[in-house]
Amino acid sequence: MFKPSLLAASVAACASFSVYADTVLPTTLVTATRTSQAINETLASVEVISQEQLAQHPSQDLAEILRFNTGIDIARLGGFGGQTSIFTRGTESNHTLVLIDGVRINSATSSQANIQNLTADDVERIEIVKGAMSSLYGSDAIGGVINIITKIADKTETRAKLTGGTNKQVNGSLTQTINSGNFSALINANALYTDGYAIAEKSTLNRGYKNQGADVKASYDFGSTEITVSGRDNRGTAEYILFGTPTSQDFSNQLLSFIADGDISSTLNSKVRISQMSDKIDQNDSVSFAHTKQQQADWQNTFAVSSDITLVSGITQTNTQAQYDNGFGTAYDKKQDNWAVYLQQQSRFGQIDTQLSLRHEDYESFGGHGTGNVALGFAINNDNRVYISYGTAFKAPDLNDLYGYGGNLNLKPESSKSMEIGSKHTLGKVNINSAIYQFDIDNLINCVGGFPCSNVNVDQAKINGAELGIKWQQDGLFAGVNSSYNHAQDDNSKEDLLRRPRRSVSLTTGYQQQQWGVSAQFIAKSHAFDAPVFGSTTPRRLAGYAVANLQGFVQVTPNATIRLTVENITDKTYSYAYLGATTKYLATPLSAALSAEVKF
Repeated sequence: MFKPSLLAASVAACASFSVYADTVLPTTLVTATRTSQAINETLASVEVISQEQLAQHPSQDLAEILRFNTGIDIARLGGFGGQTSIFTRGTESNHTLVLIDGVRINSATSSQANIQNLTADDVERIEIVKGAMSSLYGSDAIGGVINIITKIADKTETRAKLTGGTNKQVNGSLTQTINSGNFSALINANALYTDGYAIAEKSTLNRGYKNQGADVKASYDFGSTEITVSGRDNRGTAEYILFGTPTSQDFSNQLLSFIADGDISSTLNSKVRISQMSDKIDQNDSVSFAHTKQQQADWQNTFAVSSDITLVSGITQTNTQAQYDNGFGTAYDKKQDNWAVYLQQQSRFGQIDTQLSLRHEDYESFGGHGTGNVALGFAINNDNRVYISYGTAFKAPDLNDLYGYGGNLNLKPESSKSMEIGSKHTLGKVNINSAIYQFDIDNLINCVGGFPCSNVNVDQAKINGAELGIKWQQDGLFAGVNSSYNHAQDDNSKEDLLRRPRRSVSLTTGYQQQQWGVSAQFIAKSHAFDAPVFGSTTPRRLAGYAVANLQGFVQVTPNATIRLTVENITDKTYSYAYLGATTKYLATPLSAALSAEVKF
């Protein structure tokens, strides 16, 4: 298939790093430019979580894995299946666009992705691009884009995995891959059951979780064109606590996708993607529910003008539908259509790289909105690069904003302007990445006016931050450190935005060879704040925390591997959010799991 081709201060920066000896980490990604590009040549801050890193992480909860990566904080209300928010570089929880193989999964009701119900069984890698990305992907991509890339079948084999752990956790998966000539297919079935743990302070009540899923992905290469069809379905029940009362909700998620990727000529590639995503949540102890369906068609064309200039253009049509009832008198059944056109130019002139992207979006609810990005990079040599970028991004009012509690049909999009300066260096066995950035976000939607309130574009926010990551590996040994400073504040009150710690650091170290390996992870985050108690104006403090994880594996035969993982080895008690006036949700306590995987 045709695939076109910081000196920033060493200030404390965010989240995680890991390198695995004798493992070839991904060297290219597709999310940053919608084309295949070498990681060290991207004019943005990017990270890739490889399949090996996913397998060796103690938690198979994707949100827990993401928080170990630079620039990402999470807030989870309880244990497995608890409502999970992602904060990328201090932006709002609905300012991160989440994709599965390029298909958006953010809900139409809240603009957040229900990532807590996704499993890692079929994930090949996760690509994270931080910064304004609306010019390529549209709404919600103010803080960045997380693209979950699923596995492909590169050979024919059967894989079975079974895991048992604390809190009566049992999960297993069975995967069949087929690779025969021009045809490949992957079929996966998986299930997770756990009694959970006591998710609230001063409580002994465990809240459990179950999730069953299956997915299929098949491709046929006709030579100049490859056709890929995929489908996934997972559903289950999450137990939690609401206003001090034990309750539960049923969920189901489905995703269907058709992709035709073909070369029209030696310089022109055309890709058509047609998809449908549905997301349903039904409360078991009330009439409350949220059902979302999104249908999208995207036609992208990539044209190699020359060996140094590439153009990407496309058009996207999206239809979104939602049925919603909050159980307290607010209900709606609405839909929204929007379409978009986008254009990107990438070029290289000697040591200088440039990137310019523009997008125009038209929503039936508020009209048109334009965004753009421009980036300039300079290759000092093959091992040292610097870049600077500026971009605008937006989040369209979601259906809850328009029709839910406090609904207002006159809302404008939330919008941002951001700038970043970054560098990427390779010094022998050491890789160093750094970035400094700033966001100015306007027209943030908030419900004001007492009870009942009304949604209005009233708030502004300013975010300043810096990131630094260092990686090293040598003869089976590996080590890495990442740190960040992220100051996200309300522009009016000057108070920190909620649930976003300013400082973060993580360390990873270990040794690995083919037959066995061990590693340790450590993460520490400073204190943050949560919303005031009703009637007060003083934010509540969430203490900082530091936790460590351990893992090890042994390949007992060429086709069988045993893995032991331990999470939160010191049994640290900490929290991401408050549950009541004085009680908090508890994060994962000390837990362990033993798994066995066989291939045949």
